[in-house]
Amino acid sequence: MRLLERRVAALEAASGGNSGGCERCRGVLTVIRSTETGALYSASWNGGAISEDELGEREAVAKCPRCGRGLAGDESATIKVGGHKAMRGAE
Repeated sequence: MRLLERRVAALEAASGGNSGGCERCRGVLTVIRSTETGALYSASWNGGAISEDELGEREAVAKCPRCGRGLAGDESATIKVGGHKAMRGAE
């Protein structure tokens, strides 16, 4: 888990507000789901917890309603970690 926490911290530091947009759309969306079932464990925006409903709204919007910035997901900023089998022995 510490490795994942370090990777998320690095993404948050790298976002640094240099990607344009307003305060509503600039930052890091962190979503933790089960790799086996897709079940949502937690979601946060810039380190603050958000509800599943707010996550759904953020994922459904292609353009920021405040500044018009495109919000297409960037796969290069996605951290994927294996399921329980891959995590065994990693602790």
